[in-house]
Amino acid sequence: MKNRMSRCAALIGTVLSLSGYAQVCNDVSLYKNGETGKMETTNMTFPEAPEWSANWGEMEALTPPYIRWSGMKDKAGDWTGMLTLNQLPVTVQGGNLTFKVRSTQKGKFGIWLMGAFGNSGVKFFNLAANKTYSLKVLVEELIGGATKTIEKIGVGLFDVPAHQYTTLFLDDIAFSCAVSGESAGTGMLYPYSDMNPKNPYREGKFLAIPTAMTTAAYSEAERLETKNSTQADFVLSEQEHRQIEEFPTRTDLTPQKSRDGWFRNMYFIDRNRLRDSVIANPKGLFYEANEVAAESDKREMPLLIGNVDYAYRMCNDSACKNVQLVNARILQAALPSASVKGSKLRVFYDPYFVSTNRNSLPRVEIYANKKWQTLEPKSEMLLEFESAGVQPVNVRLSEGGVNINQTLYVEVK
Repeated sequence: MKNRMSRCAALIGTVLSLSGYAQVCNDVSLYKNGETGKMETTNMTFPEAPEWSANWGEMEALTPPYIRWSGMKDKAGDWTGMLTLNQLPVTVQGGNLTFKVRSTQKGKFGIWLMGAFGNSGVKFFNLAANKTYSLKVLVEELIGGATKTIEKIGVGLFDVPAHQYTTLFLDDIAFSCAVSGESAGTGMLYPYSDMNPKNPYREGKFLAIPTAMTTAAYSEAERLETKNSTQADFVLSEQEHRQIEEFPTRTDLTPQKSRDGWFRNMYFIDRNRLRDSVIANPKGLFYEANEVAAESDKREMPLLIGNVDYAYRMCNDSACKNVQLVNARILQAALPSASVKGSKLRVFYDPYFVSTNRNSLPRVEIYANKKWQTLEPKSEMLLEFESAGVQPVNVRLSEGGVNINQTLYVEVK
């Protein structure tokens, strides 16, 4: 697996270098002008949750809105918490972490970074009461010199006395050297394919060794006989068709069954082919999409789509001796991993991962941020999950008069 992942990373890097994309330092604002974020409640020791767009007026260089914490405890101790901000995760390679901070009481403030590497060291500052500080921390001082992906920002007040009401303000959080064009987890621009998905050929962009095709269910003699009675490229049994037809509406799927269902349904299609090289190898696309998910530690994934016209044998009597062929279509999507690492998932719509015998790409809509949003071909969408555990991803697909509502399930870890 590690060797395959290394080849995958090398292939992506080659595509990027050939395309002229480079990793260049850019300023990235994590919080400014009241953007909403989240603070983990697990292990949070602040007495209260933050107010994300507070306005207590201008206080020197601190201008509203800003993040505010207030509270008091009956025991002395540390107040700490982890912030998940809208621009995170972000890949940094040196530079500075900058921010503004103010406290109504004198004390020791700390800030640190968290990612797959764990928690960085804490950088401490001694704050005077009611004074605004514009501070700068060398990223290298926190995480060393390597390029790393930052998932969360840790903040805290330390050694806070008992029975002392304290208010902490934080604003204008930014990195000065984030990698340009990063995707959450890899720090690289996703290499979209400019291709007609009806073309069955795939160059093996994410796997060095092409995946073998599924063994055909029909012998050459059976193929010839069946081809004389239909224009369809694929002929399935009625039972296989029913499983395909019922799958998108099922609400009892586990994340693993949600993921594997697309593989199974496209396997039914591909193995019942009457002609070779009609659609892109679904098994190959599935394995390649898995490599992309693995390379980003399951934080970003291409959407797998099957959009294939086929026929199935419908029995007209109990013994199934009288059979007629009925035209049908599979239009279904999947994510290549049953689990997602972290609270955010970046989804890509790459024509490379569409297996179809039709000329048009399906329209894709995903329910995110409490509304339906269109995911255009060769674009991406960031999904955010409110909590860990099994979570639904609601998808609408439409093309050529067929409309499908489908719920994908993932486990957020």
